[in-house]
Amino acid sequence: MPNVRKEITVHAPAAKVFAVARNIERFPDAMQDLKSVEVLERDGNRVVSRWVSVAEIGPLTREVAWDEEELWDEAALTCSFKLLKGDMKSYGGSWSFTREGDSDEVTRVVLDFDYEIEIPMLGALVKKIIHAKMVDNCESLLRALKELSEA
Repeated sequence: MPNVRKEITVHAPAAKVFAVARNIERFPDAMQDLKSVEVLERDGNRVVSRWVSVAEIGPLTREVAWDEEELWDEAALTCSFKLLKGDMKSYGGSWSFTREGDSDEVTRVVLDFDYEIEIPMLGALVKKIIHAKMVDNCESLLRALKELSEA
């Protein structure tokens, strides 16, 4: 199963960055490929959400949608998430928000996830393109988090 792990440094306190990340409904405003995020359920630290993205692979454009469950741990400043249903066979991972160095004003954010997309007769080249797209989307999400947190 392919894995994507990316990190970014954000010039804001970890608790603030965590709070911004937890406000997932704002991400479509800062991410070009993300069409919408809708919170379906919110019960304490548990959130169920529906994500809709637009995937462009060469000349093909396809909407990709999925529902995920997120478990936000405010004490540990972490979030784990997993696919409930959608256009992927599997998807899940974690966020972590940690103070970087001696400064309370700098946060290291790590987004780490595995995914599997099942498309019949998917060739190696298309799988590489999809993986590159997943990496691009991860980086876009981290840049959006940085932009929203530092504003």
